Amino acid sequence: MSKSMIIIGGGIAGMTAAFRLKKAGIKVTLLENNDRLGGVLYSHQEDGYLAELGPNSILETSPLVTELIQDIGLEEDKVYANESSKVRYIVRNKKPVPLPTSPPAFIVSPLFSFLAKLRLIKEPFIEAWDNRYEESLSQFVIRRLGQEFLDYAINPFVAGVYAGDPDTLSVKHGFPKLYALEQKYGSLIKGQIKGAKERKKRQEVAKQSARMFSFRQGLKMIPDRIKDLLGSDVQTNISVKAINKKGDTWEVHTIDSEGKEQVIPAVGVLYTGRITDLHHIEIDGKIPDEITEMQHIYHPPVSVLVLGFRRDQVQHPLDGFGVLIPKVEEFQILGVLFSSSMFENRAPKDHVTLTVFVGGTRQPENAQKSTEDILALALKDLHTIIGVNGKPTFVHHTYWQQAIPQYNVGYGQYKDSYDHLEETYPGLYFAGNYRSGISVADTIVNSEEVCERIKKINRKAREEESQRAQR
Repeated sequence: MSKSMIIIGGGIAGMTAAFRLKKAGIKVTLLENNDRLGGVLYSHQEDGYLAELGPNSILETSPLVTELIQDIGLEEDKVYANESSKVRYIVRNKKPVPLPTSPPAFIVSPLFSFLAKLRLIKEPFIEAWDNRYEESLSQFVIRRLGQEFLDYAINPFVAGVYAGDPDTLSVKHGFPKLYALEQKYGSLIKGQIKGAKERKKRQEVAKQSARMFSFRQGLKMIPDRIKDLLGSDVQTNISVKAINKKGDTWEVHTIDSEGKEQVIPAVGVLYTGRITDLHHIEIDGKIPDEITEMQHIYHPPVSVLVLGFRRDQVQHPLDGFGVLIPKVEEFQILGVLFSSSMFENRAPKDHVTLTVFVGGTRQPENAQKSTEDILALALKDLHTIIGVNGKPTFVHHTYWQQAIPQYNVGYGQYKDSYDHLEETYPGLYFAGNYRSGISVADTIVNSEEVCERIKKINRKAREEESQRAQR
């Protein structure tokens, strides 16, 4: 049996890597322990509704993201979010208020008090942190912007994107670009202005300005297309028990859903599965201490409730991306996306689709409730916030027991562990949302970067082999 690069995990990181390495002429085998590829990219169509059960969109923050979509042949199926989705609402005093997106809008916005706006003037004159200890995001924001910005800008954003808590998230590791602005420029405001030129040189776009896209049939079109392109290089319903290195060859021990065991020879192994599942795999006959420690990375539970309504059941114009909810407002849901306003053909005619997020670090117990209980608390909050009335015409509930890795204070030790494992076991690599950012775009970029390292090592090995043959 010829050796290939074994990729463990069929989420977006594994799919990206398998496609890129195969395109570079490297034989690959992608192993997935479920019956489908995609991981959290999971779209469901029923009764005219298109429900995203995980991420709802991808941000075009890097040319690597754009190139991947073009190279797998999905450019013509890509749909950009409607212009109205640039409007984000934040709840204040139990009602949605537009988040200001320009200095004039900020000045007149009722979202922040006069004192909070005045406090912002101080920001460029506050000294940069001297790193005497690692700050949480809350500490960072309070120091530079004040409590009100934490409560009504950062807290709801973190709950909606990370399902996390700014009191525990590390600003250095969870929000490295924000951290870097202060370290390099001494100010967030100065950094936003000066950093824009550097991003332009790198062909990168800030997340707040990046275009948001999906596909005509939802994000599931990515795994569907890549699976077709990989063909027989994909094996599903396969679990990995152990990986061992013997000389220049890795042996990957697998077991399928029927209990059949197999040993697959490999030139290398790329692990792209969930990091908390890694402790099920022995490496050279043991579980390294670093991997045991990775079990402490917190992944809060999140429930995603996709709801359909007749348009006349919702009083709010739904003219935006959705509503994020600060902790201080004391609601039971984290936020709601106006899914059918963001993209066309997400609901039947004269109906709308709303995607509600529940649980996370803020209220993990809510995510674990039954569909009926979650629906009840969601409908109560939606009635208050956007004027939803009556029963939904469509309900789809997805429970993610371990949703998103939390880059909490001290997360640097885990990043060091990934590097140390790769140094200790040459030919073993790691890529995923636990390494360089949690978004789909971040994960694609991380996977592409790891693939470049693999390709470079592969080229060097081929050159050395060719030189030996010529002697």
